[in-house]
Amino acid sequence: MGLQQTVADEQIGVDVHANAGYSFSRHGFLTGKQSRVLFLRSCGFTQIEIAKELKMSRASVSMIEGRARKQILRARQTIQYYELIQKQYEVSVDIGVRLQQIPMIVLQEADRHGIHLRSNMVEILQAVKKLKASSLGRDGRAMEKIVFRFNERGKLSLV
Repeated sequence: MGLQQTVADEQIGVDVHANAGYSFSRHGFLTGKQSRVLFLRSCGFTQIEIAKELKMSRASVSMIEGRARKQILRARQTIQYYELIQKQYEVSVDIGVRLQQIPMIVLQEADRHGIHLRSNMVEILQAVKKLKASSLGRDGRAMEKIVFRFNERGKLSLV
């Protein structure tokens, strides 16, 4: 569907994006115009094309897009801050523990605190192999302490 059809459909009151789960009302911190501009940009349209169809200047489209991106950045920063202030739990895996035992140790510690981790056994193994490969011996045992942290929302990370 072209930009002209998208805009024409919106002007006669047909929400062409409803089937895709999109509506151009306020989305969180984004205004309807910001949502519309970001959506059209994500579809590959240029600021000039959007400006022509929405009957505004390219500078206005640029300003709307810039403000929307700033709002998205602020929202991301807010989420990062929220993640940081969550209560943190630590799990230490001792020297000599086999790689295959590590996920169970981590998951059991989370269970002990009543927290469901967002990571499964395979993802925990992959993280250790990728981020802490130097901590593993040739026999697949930990050669140094491996420390994990997780928060109340179940986000797991290697320290």
